[in-house]
Amino acid sequence: METSIPTFPTPIVLGVFLALAPTTILAALRLRDKLAWFLLGAVWLRYLMSALHQYTYSPSLAGLSLNALASVAVAGVGVLMLDKRFLFLKALAGIYLVILVLVASAAVNRYPGAVGSLAKWAYLTALAAITYELFRRHGSTAIFTALLTVFLPPLALQFLSVAMGLGKLSESDGSICFIGGYNHEAAFSIIILTFLYCVCFLEAERPKLAFACMPIVMAALLLANYRTSLLASLPIIATTIFFGTLRRFSPSDRPFLIIVLCLAGATLLYAAGVAMQGRFDDLFTALARSPELIKPPEQYTRAEGELLSARAIIWSRYISAYLNGSLTNYMLGYGPESWEDTFTLYAHNTFVSALYETGSIGLVSIVLLFALLFRLAFRTTRNHRTLIVSAHTGFLLLNLATMPLWMIEGNVLLALTLAYTMYRQAARRHSQVSEQLKTT
Repeated sequence: METSIPTFPTPIVLGVFLALAPTTILAALRLRDKLAWFLLGAVWLRYLMSALHQYTYSPSLAGLSLNALASVAVAGVGVLMLDKRFLFLKALAGIYLVILVLVASAAVNRYPGAVGSLAKWAYLTALAAITYELFRRHGSTAIFTALLTVFLPPLALQFLSVAMGLGKLSESDGSICFIGGYNHEAAFSIIILTFLYCVCFLEAERPKLAFACMPIVMAALLLANYRTSLLASLPIIATTIFFGTLRRFSPSDRPFLIIVLCLAGATLLYAAGVAMQGRFDDLFTALARSPELIKPPEQYTRAEGELLSARAIIWSRYISAYLNGSLTNYMLGYGPESWEDTFTLYAHNTFVSALYETGSIGLVSIVLLFALLFRLAFRTTRNHRTLIVSAHTGFLLLNLATMPLWMIEGNVLLALTLAYTMYRQAARRHSQVSEQLKTT
């Protein structure tokens, strides 16, 4: 197995994406909507560019990579195409607050790195607004069904990596990760996690398609073998299987079925814990010793420094650097993307990164963003609420040990989740208005 990134040759990557492109084209043709073409094309293009990371990740123009330039272009074109009213939705207020803090931090620190960071948030905003507009036009079922096609190339590349034995050794315990030649387990596993979310959001309306895809996506997550994504997938998988199964039985049978499902779930969780005990050993160790790990990085022992793939000591380094700053740094951090000047690795935690880059004000803005997301999730239609809350819970877990908001793949995941949340929240509000009209 490879100790470095086992990258596929460019002709293979292009061949796989182009060979499967007709499925996405047909899906877009069925929708007959320019915005649908744009959404499917934007996500498809991002996954292709991520697979060609040897060309797209390096700085090329004005210090920006091809990925960053493409994000700026997609966000700009997307804003031009969508109905501008959707940019003023209250649900986007948390994102705009974060953007405002990023601009303030960059201005105070005179740090030019904000361009790349702002491009990601602009991409997230545009994609969320476009997806929500498409949901309003065509319904979420049609859009999510079409989106499933964009995940076929990454899945095919992962299959090829398994068939050819092109696995990457995990940084923590030497286990094998099959990531289809992508740059890192985090980015690839978030693509698969996005596939999972689309499948789960489809379950109520297209249960046969959802349950046919579920074994595929679970196998893909296991093969990618990224612990953070595996843990983040548990809430939405458990919710989908539990309520999806429950929905297919009569109300009189459900009390007994709930007991059976709970026992089966506990048994499966225990079996999975035993089977993957070695993979998660240091997680349990870190949780048990968490009070001891709250200390400066120079006081870490070698064993402590290796916990959670060195995440604990990484977080300690970022927090220590923040605490050694000036009053300005305490308030607005060192500037967006400023970590690149000081550290070799990103923070692996959205909240720790926000504290270092944008200070206490930035940390508050990120916390408020997640609070607003959960507030919106709890205001969705009753029969979709638990699923949507579990989706946001999984995304929050993802942010605790990696940085999906730092990756465009994570921006795609949040954009789709946020758009679906807004769509179901609007459906609940419409239902309430209809009931009030009936009573009057």
